[in-house]
Amino acid sequence: METVKKGLVQLATALTVVGLGLWGSAEVVNAKSTVYSTGAAALKGAPQGVYLGSGTTSDYFTIDKTVATASGNNAANLVDAGSPAGTENSAIQISKNGVKDSWGSIWSKQQSFDLSKPETASMWIYASGENSANVGDGMAFVLQNGGTNVYSGPGESMGVWGVPDSLFAKTDVASTAIQNSWALEFDTYPNGKGGIPTQPSYSFLDPLHLSPITTWDFADQKPSTFDVNGDTASTQTAIENTHIASNYPGDSGTYTETSDYANGNRKLNYTVQPWVGNYYYYTMKHEGFLDEGPGGSGNLSDHRWHHITVDYTPPTTAGGKGSMTYTYNDKDPDTGLPIDSNDYATVPIDLSKFNLSSGQSKVRWGFTGSTGDATENNLVVFDQLPGQAQTEATAKLEEQDGGAYSEVTDGGSISGGKAVKLTYTFGRTDGDEDWKSVNANLTIPSGLNITSGTIDYPDASYKDSNGNKVDVSELSASSDGSSQSLSVPLAGEGLTMSGTQHATITLTGTAKNLATDSTGVSQNAETSYFIGTNATSSAKTPKFTITPKVSDKLSMDIAKDAGTMKVNYGGSEQAVVVGTAIPSAATDPGATNVPQPSDITIHPSINGVAQDTVKESDIQSSALPYNYYFDYKIDNNKLQPGANTVSFYATYDTGTDKATSTTVNAIVTAGTVGFGHTSGDMTFEPTVLTGDGQSHVINRADDWTLNVDDSLTKDSTWQVTAKTAGMFADADNVAVKTPLDGSLIYTDTAGNETTLNDSDSPVIASGTSTGEDTSTNIAADWKDDTGIRLRINGNAVEGNYEGTIDWSFVNSVSTS
Repeated sequence: METVKKGLVQLATALTVVGLGLWGSAEVVNAKSTVYSTGAAALKGAPQGVYLGSGTTSDYFTIDKTVATASGNNAANLVDAGSPAGTENSAIQISKNGVKDSWGSIWSKQQSFDLSKPETASMWIYASGENSANVGDGMAFVLQNGGTNVYSGPGESMGVWGVPDSLFAKTDVASTAIQNSWALEFDTYPNGKGGIPTQPSYSFLDPLHLSPITTWDFADQKPSTFDVNGDTASTQTAIENTHIASNYPGDSGTYTETSDYANGNRKLNYTVQPWVGNYYYYTMKHEGFLDEGPGGSGNLSDHRWHHITVDYTPPTTAGGKGSMTYTYNDKDPDTGLPIDSNDYATVPIDLSKFNLSSGQSKVRWGFTGSTGDATENNLVVFDQLPGQAQTEATAKLEEQDGGAYSEVTDGGSISGGKAVKLTYTFGRTDGDEDWKSVNANLTIPSGLNITSGTIDYPDASYKDSNGNKVDVSELSASSDGSSQSLSVPLAGEGLTMSGTQHATITLTGTAKNLATDSTGVSQNAETSYFIGTNATSSAKTPKFTITPKVSDKLSMDIAKDAGTMKVNYGGSEQAVVVGTAIPSAATDPGATNVPQPSDITIHPSINGVAQDTVKESDIQSSALPYNYYFDYKIDNNKLQPGANTVSFYATYDTGTDKATSTTVNAIVTAGTVGFGHTSGDMTFEPTVLTGDGQSHVINRADDWTLNVDDSLTKDSTWQVTAKTAGMFADADNVAVKTPLDGSLIYTDTAGNETTLNDSDSPVIASGTSTGEDTSTNIAADWKDDTGIRLRINGNAVEGNYEGTIDWSFVNSVSTS
């Protein structure tokens, strides 16, 4: 059973429901990447990014060394970083481990983040201490409508949030924050006890006699922590782990004030002043909360680089809200390549919070951070700057067989001596600026002999001094011999691409020959970089094996119509690949000393991972009971969801003769079922309250798309269920969590109506698999009186409401 939190539903003023924005259920990939225990090591091993400058000199940033609202000097700096591509690379350093009570801020020179159009920021972050688990305080990515000389305060504020009074006096916390801003925090130090002292007890002094007369154990009180989930004091829960979250620092609705009263005849001996009466503590609401686990062992302060992409979508209507989606751990820090992540959140962006002037749409962006008694290294490497270019790159390896080229997939193989072609394609996809001054730094598998190369530019006007040819004489082997590097200058001093222009680098050569008795040489996936002054992209070759030069004495093939080539992922059924490895002598009636199946060794691999070898005689086929056929059985737990590449080559050694076959590939599918494409916005028809005291059902405004992608085996069944805790008043507009007087309902084709709640899970859709890959929109057949709709009761009050739908998949495999 798979459970996916898939939907946010909102009810707007005049009871218009907007934004059932579904989010994906991508598989979690928790790549255990390289650990860097010190800041120096983290900088040396930093992922490739854009060169930002050094010191305080930058084309993109301003670093004001002093700010009126902060004491001391700005610790932010631009520092050199290591480069996997061997080119210039730099990082923003907000704070250093061991430097207490520091502050840092760095801002874009221009207000260049345009809230009227889609924008993307893509960056690597490192937020870890060195010798202590007590790290802090974190940093924040900030959008703000102001200058470059702004900063809020030290410690838990991270330089952007409001600062509560240290003596528990009543404070307008929002007024102490950076104004007209939105911030995304990376908080490595969850703050405890809301500023209340953490010692177990304190003495109260009689104001007349100044002698202790009682004690008060603060642990018995229940002040919330500064970092909380929830909208009101009664519903807030403390955040105990490192986390990522967002909100508006300068907005009073971000903070909740609570006060308690100390006995009026007593005063609290705390710090330097006696204190009596009300004391106030404050909590900060965390929107789009992502729990990253405990410090030192979670996904934030674990001495690893982590990638985050921030995608902004502008409002679709005048006066409407935009949205911001931030996705964490969506690239592999060791390769720079995308990986699946479901560690993400989407939050609304209210443009009115920025106090924009008439006709203005752009704001400034940057980072702030701080340390207190706890310290850490806070580092940022940008691979895509906001307001700049969005880019992409791919790598494709092919081998020549019979005059035609065929692609080598991940986990595949190439026979020694075969002609190969390696093609890199890279270009600009979107953004506000051209992709500027792009050059290529290629890393090529060591087992390929590259003999020539060409460059295809976006149009014929691009020429370089080498006649658009790659100078392969510049190839150099890595120190350990595992790869080769090649720097390819483009268009003289770098290629600039606009629109959706792309360029291609094509390298040709051969796979290196191996001795015929070799078992093959594995080639790692190698990452190449395409680096401009304002964006960087990377591409990876497949992992593959070079096998010995093929002998015509032994042939190999796959019987693709036999065996079991498709199973359900996570089931108990084995996949079975039927193949043949047959010596040519076996087809010669006059041949002597013919190798037998007991002489032939099968060398299998699954998705590029070599498996144990096996004698052909030990797995002779039952499906095709001929002497030289075999059944290779694969346990389900060795398969990944979707397509799996299973490769084989064979060898024999009779003592007097040796041979190696070609490598053949088979595709085994591990079927799954889950959500595919879903509508970005799912809305209900705008409805105005009539005041008649009656309930009304509101229909969907547009056709909804809820695609179920099914690749299960034939006759497997699946069901989709749904439940919800209901819809509640938007916390930005009300002080108390208020439910909508109404509910989401589901009506089936027979007219049976079910109210969605948080305890039952009615079946919304079901299906039986055909054995083929299918995609079915389960909402396609919903009529005006069926499917999911909204019932509004007579006492409903106008306002903004929101809630979530939890969707679940239940699937079963075919008994046949």
